[in-house]
Amino acid sequence: MKFPGLDPSSVGLDSPLNRSQRYLASAYDSVASLYGETYPALRATRPGSRGRLTHAEQDIFRAAVVFAGAGLDTVFKEAMRSCIAIQVDRSDGAREKYLDFVTRFIQAGPTIDARQLSTLLTSTDPSRALKDAYIDKLTGSSLQSLTQVTAAMSALGLQDEKELFKEAKSLNPLFRVRNEIAHELDMTPESAGGRGARRRRERAITAYETMCHGGLNFAQRMLNALELKVC
Repeated sequence: MKFPGLDPSSVGLDSPLNRSQRYLASAYDSVASLYGETYPALRATRPGSRGRLTHAEQDIFRAAVVFAGAGLDTVFKEAMRSCIAIQVDRSDGAREKYLDFVTRFIQAGPTIDARQLSTLLTSTDPSRALKDAYIDKLTGSSLQSLTQVTAAMSALGLQDEKELFKEAKSLNPLFRVRNEIAHELDMTPESAGGRGARRRRERAITAYETMCHGGLNFAQRMLNALELKVC
């Protein structure tokens, strides 16, 4: 069973996005090995080639979802760490988002936070300190929702990539299932509440493949679009 390949990468070896590309390649390799090696090996231990996935086989694809979600998260965060400072100076859209952050950063309700402002102005490099704080804010939590993805793309100055923003909506199933696996162990509400048979959610291989490939390929498409702006 072969996991589909991703769109060709446009990221160069000397690109600030090279590290992000390497994270994506690692996530892809992990998911592909689960599909191409781990699952066939486990499947071969039971008789017959038909029938629904066993609990152990479902766990393989649940792991693939977790790897795909982690890959998407890491790729976006590394892209922001390496490219926010570049895009704030090059992209009007990225700079607008940055200025919104700076405004909130030095405010205390309706007034200026004098202490925060004085600390900033007396730092060795106020501009660098602000950008570091901005990046910390953007990368401080797990990126596992459509809202976070679109906010990251806006911060990276990708506002003109309309098709990419539309495509981002297809990530919702991946985020939902990833959260069901990571936070609920994929147990149904009935079984988690002690009612009925103990059981976990089950999905078809094609559903897992669509989610995992869609998430990883979206990350590749985002990197390709951003590469044109930062290099």
